[in-house]
Amino acid sequence: MGIPWLYDIPLWVVAILFAIVLFLALESGFRIGLRQRRATGSPEKKVRGDVTLSSMLALLGLMLAFTYAFTLSRADARKSAVVDEANVIGTAFFKAGFLSEPGRSELRARLLDYARTRVITSKTTRDQKARKALIDRALEAQSQIWPALERALEGKTLGPYETSMVQATNDVLDAQTRRITVAFDRIPPSVSILLLAIAAFSLAVAGSNAGLTGRFNRWRMSGFVIILTALMLLILDFDQPQTGFIRLNNSPIIALIDEIEKASQN
Repeated sequence: MGIPWLYDIPLWVVAILFAIVLFLALESGFRIGLRQRRATGSPEKKVRGDVTLSSMLALLGLMLAFTYAFTLSRADARKSAVVDEANVIGTAFFKAGFLSEPGRSELRARLLDYARTRVITSKTTRDQKARKALIDRALEAQSQIWPALERALEGKTLGPYETSMVQATNDVLDAQTRRITVAFDRIPPSVSILLLAIAAFSLAVAGSNAGLTGRFNRWRMSGFVIILTALMLLILDFDQPQTGFIRLNNSPIIALIDEIEKASQN
């Protein structure tokens, strides 16, 4: 399971590339429109009757709304996954406090070790190799939890409490699966490229119409390109929870680790 290659490129580089493509499309369309104006002489009626631009802008708006809604919902799902994982790890840890020694201390230590692997930063997700190492560390720490639980419950009759302890531990394992799933659920590069293509073609048509009329306000059109680029980058930024400008908050896991460490010292 991997993150699409587009998300390995720094966001500022993507912003520059997007802006260059859109400005080139706008300028190319304007030059083509000027050339047609000189060839036809009086193109005003063609511009007034052109529905291509309005159709393309409507399609662009639809694509922007669709991709923005998708990335925003994924960002909310990632936040929810972090909170849920912190809750289930905390529940399992404090439930383990009712077990007898030596199983109690071992299981709690394994849960603490695992919780420390769940703090995800930009350094641990900077590329595919770092992400693989992060997942491997989490899986290694996770693999120690269930055997520790089995040793803690060895020789005991599974009553209501023991059953709830098993369920709490199973919830910890399930929470990690959910968090990995939402972390890798990104917009495919093909969708981002399609969005860029629609935006570039829309600007090319707008530039062509401006060239046909001979009236081209560069300040307003440049402002539109910049705003459009910023919106597209915002969409991609929501899809980069650790390496973009809008970072995923790890405070629930960090607070849990502090709480567990204090409880372990008592």
